[in-house]
Amino acid sequence: MRGQKKQEVSALRMLNQPKPTDVESSNEGMPRAVLRRKQRLRVEAVLDVWRIDDEWWRDEISRRYFQVALENGSVRTIYQDLVSGAWYEQRY
Repeated sequence: MRGQKKQEVSALRMLNQPKPTDVESSNEGMPRAVLRRKQRLRVEAVLDVWRIDDEWWRDEISRRYFQVALENGSVRTIYQDLVSGAWYEQRY
C-alpha cells in the first residue's frame, strides 16, 4: 500500500512537466504564434508576462513566461528558457 501511494504521487508530478514547443517570436522575444500538431495558432493577446531567475549558484534557471490567448480561443502558458533559448509549454 505504501509503495502504491508513492507511485501515485510520482505520477502526479509528471503531469506538470513542461513540454518542448515551437514558438514564432518577434525580434523583441514576444510570441507571435504557437505551432502545435502541425498547426500554426496565432497569438491573439499576451495576457501576462513574468520572469523567473533562480539557482544561479547551481544550474541556472532563467525563464520568461507568457500567458497567451490563441486564435482558437485557448489560453496557454508558455515560456522561453533564456539560458538555452528553447520554448516550452507549462500546464497548471
